[in-house]
Amino acid sequence: MKIIAAFHKADGIAYISHLDVQRTLQRAFRRANLPLSFSRGFNPHPQMSFATALATGYSSDCEWFEVQLAKNMSAECFEREVNAVMPKGMWLSQSFVAPDDMETLSKLVRSAAYLVTVRFSKPVAANGLQQRLDKMLLSEEIIIMKKTKGGIKPVNIRPQIITASVVQLGETVARFDILGELTASGGLRIEPLLHDMLDSLDSDMLISVHRAAMYFDDPRLP
Repeated sequence: MKIIAAFHKADGIAYISHLDVQRTLQRAFRRANLPLSFSRGFNPHPQMSFATALATGYSSDCEWFEVQLAKNMSAECFEREVNAVMPKGMWLSQSFVAPDDMETLSKLVRSAAYLVTVRFSKPVAANGLQQRLDKMLLSEEIIIMKKTKGGIKPVNIRPQIITASVVQLGETVARFDILGELTASGGLRIEPLLHDMLDSLDSDMLISVHRAAMYFDDPRLP
């Protein structure tokens, strides 16, 4: 059987990598004595996968994963047993038994919502932020330099922005709601987008990103 669940990653552990997250979950599964299903071969490992990786430095309330179990157990029991041994700052929610006909999460994920907080080292004009965002959204191209297998290349990320809005404005802090495309191979990169919009301001910036929701092509996913 396969169980699908979301895990939460709090601010305090935002800087552990995706690989460390994977190891943390696997250790929690072993501590909880779950009946895991393992791959075959020379180096067996638990059969689990993620909808997509979360960038190092981001916090989240919606990192979906799936894990294969060798024996049946209820989703409620799975979630309770794992949460009892999870480290501070990580926990599971919304666990359910995957229907037999459901595609893998990586094939279903389509977009994600982000709450972005930008703190400035000196006061900035609040009314100018909304104008900058509006101008950016009206443009057909937002070019960033992206590292690829073929080297560093210019990439237009404008098609990956679905919606964006300013939800709080202040002299030294601004908050944005951003909905961007997301697939297993990647998605909208938040920091380059914000730097492109705000770099001309005469102020240093500290950007914090929280992934608030992930959206899929299957209505059976919460």
